[in-house]
Amino acid sequence: MAALLLASSLYAQDDKAAAKAAKEAEKVAKKEAQNLFNEGMKCFEKANAQYNELNQFRMMTKDQAKVEAKQKEVAAAALDLSKQGAPLLSKAFATGLVEEKKLFDGYRAHDFMLSQLINAELQHAAAKEPFDTAFFAKAAVEMCDACHNQLKYGKKSDDQQKVTMVQVEAKFPRLHTYLGYATQFAVENKDLDGACAAFENYKNFAQKYPEVANDDAVKNPQISNAQFAFNIYFTAYQMHRYDICDKFYDEALLFDDANSHAFVVSSRPQMYLQKGDTVAWANALKEMINSDPNSNNAEIAAQNLLAHYSQKGVDEMVKFADELLAKNPNNKIANYGKGYSFVKAGNYAEAVKYYEKCVEVDPEYVDGNYQCGFCYYQIGLENGRKIMDKKYKSQAEADKDSEAKVKVYLRKAAPYFEKVRELKPEDPDRWAAELKVIYTNLKQMDKVKSLPDVGF
Repeated sequence: MAALLLASSLYAQDDKAAAKAAKEAEKVAKKEAQNLFNEGMKCFEKANAQYNELNQFRMMTKDQAKVEAKQKEVAAAALDLSKQGAPLLSKAFATGLVEEKKLFDGYRAHDFMLSQLINAELQHAAAKEPFDTAFFAKAAVEMCDACHNQLKYGKKSDDQQKVTMVQVEAKFPRLHTYLGYATQFAVENKDLDGACAAFENYKNFAQKYPEVANDDAVKNPQISNAQFAFNIYFTAYQMHRYDICDKFYDEALLFDDANSHAFVVSSRPQMYLQKGDTVAWANALKEMINSDPNSNNAEIAAQNLLAHYSQKGVDEMVKFADELLAKNPNNKIANYGKGYSFVKAGNYAEAVKYYEKCVEVDPEYVDGNYQCGFCYYQIGLENGRKIMDKKYKSQAEADKDSEAKVKVYLRKAAPYFEKVRELKPEDPDRWAAELKVIYTNLKQMDKVKSLPDVGF
């Protein structure tokens, strides 16, 4: 029992010692916070005094050149004092130990000095001079907090505080733009992590500062969230920061600009391909097709996927083409894929049905026109070879067979190759040789002479 009492006594002594140490530590921390606060306020008071002196100088002096010189001198001095004082107040507020009765004046001073610092950085930016984008972003957030806390701790019953609070209420919503600047500066500087952090502050401005959420400058910003998201996405893609691309993909898609939208949609599959993830690549291409089946992006996606599946065999390619056709029988690329599968099997009569569908959907489709002509051309040549092996009783009978089985198909082929010639006049390898055979067999020698000499 005595031992237990002794232990209890020792524990009580330890608790008292710990409480005393904690109290002493708190006292030291409060004193340190107060010292930081006081030193920061001294800097503000000196800078403020300089501006008061400038105002008096303006009233007493009519020489504009002297006024401007004095103004530059005061601005430089205030900037130096702000560089000293603002960080001190930042540290003091971070402790959470500044007396509440001093907070309004403290945040007013902080706001003033941060304004000096931010304006100096904006001047550097406007002059295309180097400046500290990370500092600008940090200072912009601290300035927003300073405005918020002036409204929080100020009393409109106090006439002097009321004047400041009214000024803050007018200025505060415009600081949203500063957070936008911070985002864009970081993007331009290729500081993607800084850009992401600044953008989060920009996006969450209304939630963090509900007192200005309904202001028009906040509700209708000059630059939308979607545009910032696209800017970050675009830069991240260029820098191969695909983790950031994934994060901002959905928001970047909302940017109302056709070229930007097309870039975001088309870049995602390429991103997966560069990462070596062919499964995700294929899924992204399918998503492109499903989201906007009639777009150019969907067409490119289908072409890529058909090429991809064709490497695994015709059956895999046909399976994918059938998937597309089940959703949209007019899918140009899916019809092309089906036609290709029949060409591979040597079934030109079946293939041409799908190629003709391609041309029906898109009359200017070069590959579709070429393949239609090619199929009819091959059918005609195949029939011609069969006729050559066949024995006829008369030339008239042979000519009749040739007309029905060869020339009829060459006549069908001709318009398609002529269309290719129209669409691709600079590429005679795709039409000249075939047209020469067709025109020669049809005895249209004047047309033969119009063709370039590319041989057979």
